[in-house]
Parts: sequence; C-alpha cells; structure tokens
Amino acid sequence: MSHAAEMSADTALPPAPATFRPRNFTALWAGAAATNLADGIFKLTLPLLAVSLTSSPALVAGASLANTLPWLALALPAGAFADRVDRRRLMMVTTAVRVVLIALLVAAVLADALPLIGLYLAALLLGTNEVFADTTRMSVIQMVVPRHRTESAFAKLTGTETVANELAGPPLGGLLAGIGFALALGVSGLGYALTVVALAVMTGQFRSSRSTGATARPSVLSDIRGGLTYVWHERILRLLLLSAGGASACWAGWMAIIVVFAVAPGRLGLSESGFGLLMGALGVGGVLGAFAAPVLSRRLGRRVVLVGSMACFTVLIGTPAVSDTPVVIALATFVGGAGSGAWNVAYSSLRTLVVPDEMIGRYSGVSRLSSWGSMPLGAAAAGALAEFISVRAVFWVGGTMTAALVMLVLWTVSSPDFREIEARAETSVHPATA
Repeated sequence: MSHAAEMSADTALPPAPATFRPRNFTALWAGAAATNLADGIFKLTLPLLAVSLTSSPALVAGASLANTLPWLALALPAGAFADRVDRRRLMMVTTAVRVVLIALLVAAVLADALPLIGLYLAALLLGTNEVFADTTRMSVIQMVVPRHRTESAFAKLTGTETVANELAGPPLGGLLAGIGFALALGVSGLGYALTVVALAVMTGQFRSSRSTGATARPSVLSDIRGGLTYVWHERILRLLLLSAGGASACWAGWMAIIVVFAVAPGRLGLSESGFGLLMGALGVGGVLGAFAAPVLSRRLGRRVVLVGSMACFTVLIGTPAVSDTPVVIALATFVGGAGSGAWNVAYSSLRTLVVPDEMIGRYSGVSRLSSWGSMPLGAAAAGALAEFISVRAVFWVGGTMTAALVMLVLWTVSSPDFREIEARAETSVHPATA
C-alpha cells in the first residue's frame, strides 16, 4: 500500500469513543489482570478445598457447580443492567463485594469452621458477583479503544487474562494451597482489592449511548427480551453461541473432575503443586493462542481459527479418556488452552465489531448465558457420570460432544451468511469501504 493510500485509510477510520483515554484502557487492562489472577488462584483452591472436605466425586463437582450456577440464572439480567447503569461503577461495587466474601471465607478456614455447605454458599455468592463484573467488563472494552483497534485490544486482554487466570494463577494457587488454604484465599482477595483500585483510576462516564439518551426507560424484562430477539435474528452469531455453550459445558465437566483424575490417589498421582503446574499448561497455550489469533485471522481467516479452536477443545477433553500419562495430559491441556485463547479473540472481536453499543451489554449477557450458563449443567452432569459410572466416562462423553461441535462450527462458518457478517465487521472498522 502506498503512503497516500495509508493516509486515506487512516482518515476513513471512525473517531475514538468519548471515553477513550490511554489510562482508561491501561486501568481496565490492569484490573482484568488482577481479577483473573485472583480467579485463577480461587478456582484452583476451590476444588482442593472440596477434596479436603469430601471424597465423593459428585460433592467435589458440587463446588464448581455452585460457583458457575449464577451464570445460568443471572447472565441475562447482568447484561441488561450493563446497558442501564455506569458500567465502571457496577464493576467496582461487585468486585468490592468479592473482597468482603473472600475475607469471610478466610476467617472460616482459619477457625476450622468451614463446612461443605459453607463452601458451596461462598462459591455461589462469589460466582454471582463474578457474573455482573465480567459481563460488564466485556461491555466496556469498545468504550475505551477505537474500533479499528478492537481485535488488538481483545488479544491483549485475552492474553493477559489467560496468563493470570490459567498460567500464573493455578501454579501459584497450588503452591499457596500447599502451604495453607487461608493463604491462597487471602492472596486471591488481595487481587480483587487491587482491581477496585485500578477501576477507580478510570475517568469519564461509562454509560451506553442508549442509557444516556433514553427518555422513557423500558423494564429489565423488556431489555432482556430485546437482547434475546436480537441474537435470535443474528443466525451466525446464534450458532456460534450455541457451539461455544456446548463446548463450555464439556469444559466445565472436565474442570470439575480433572482434579479427581489428576491428584493422588487419582490416576495421575499428582500433588497439589503438580496439579497447579498441569493447569498452568492451559495458560501457556491460552497466551500463545490469544496473541496468535489476530495474525492467524488475517492470514487464514476467522473460519480456520474458529474451526481449529473447537478441534483443540476436543483434544483437551477427550485425551484423558485414553491416556493417564501426565506428559500426554499436559500436552493436551496446552493444546486446549491454545484453542480457548484463539476462540476468545476471534469470536469476541467479531461480535464487538458487529453488535451496536446500545445492545452490547445485553448481547454479552446472552453470550455469557450460553458459554458460562452451560457450565453448571456440565459440572453437574460430570459429577453424576463420575459418581455412577466412572471418572473416565466424563472424558469419553465430553470428547464425543466436542467432536460433534467441530462439525457444527465447520458448517456454520462455511456458509455465505458468515462471509456477509465478516463484511459487516470490516465495514464497521472502515466505513468508507462500504
């Protein structure tokens, strides 16, 4: 491209959002890193705490079920609220509540007064606040970066979140839990507190264009119905959401049961620290997948990235069905992490470029309902399969389901409709090409 053409393309770019300031994106980025490090530590500590309280696979899976159940019940209301209130303040309040809940959990552990039902309740309440905080954060990204930088921003955020949540968090959580559960939980609470500080640095009003310009506000139920209707009419996004939901259910089943399979006296015979390192392989793959996704999308197209990502999920979930070699399981975990990182960037950037700002909160709610709301169902099904059939049955069923989803994604992104939605995304970035 000539220098003149480059200048012409630059002048055709849409203006940056009113809340675009370098420090706003930096603060959001830092907050996401701190939150996800805290999440990674907590979600590694949670099943280990459950294993210390019960030997039943179903009851161990119940901890993950409680933590993810709010996504099924509250994802849609969370998306509606994100389009009605100041999004930064909502994130600050819900994250501050998580700090308080973690402090109470630490006190119960130190007093040796934490029953299994208490662990379930804490996991449920923490998951509830996570729903509102995470759904809202997805609605803020396009408010702090210009649209032509959206994919790059998602790559940075996804890569950082993956490093914190899956690479650094689990090994650190395993190390800290080996010293003491209270220490692991305390460090997790510190991460949430740092997130509140980072969000406080952001400046500006973070309300959607719809909430700032509306004169008569519709009901929350009407908002939810509008979000569902929008998704229903976006056929390609709808099918990708269903695919992500099915994969997330299988992923949650794997996450709920892998601790029973991996930690001694399970088949892999790992210690708590070894289990943390195994989960770290998920993060290594996720980082590489996230940062490679923009390049792969440009060179190969989102079609290849999306189909390949789903194939990676199949490798992750199905491998423990046929192998109990730690190195093989670690390699499969790495591959699955790479697929997760690449999918998150490719899909998230596509939907952000296509979905209008006034709808993005509600769309994020529907998206999270599909991808995260299916997790408690997957965790519950995995617990039942492990309890009444075998632990390995979880991986056989999950691997088969994700293999079927590969075919659904392949069919979806091969259609002319996918090329049309890709063109809409390109027009969103470069309106002059329309």
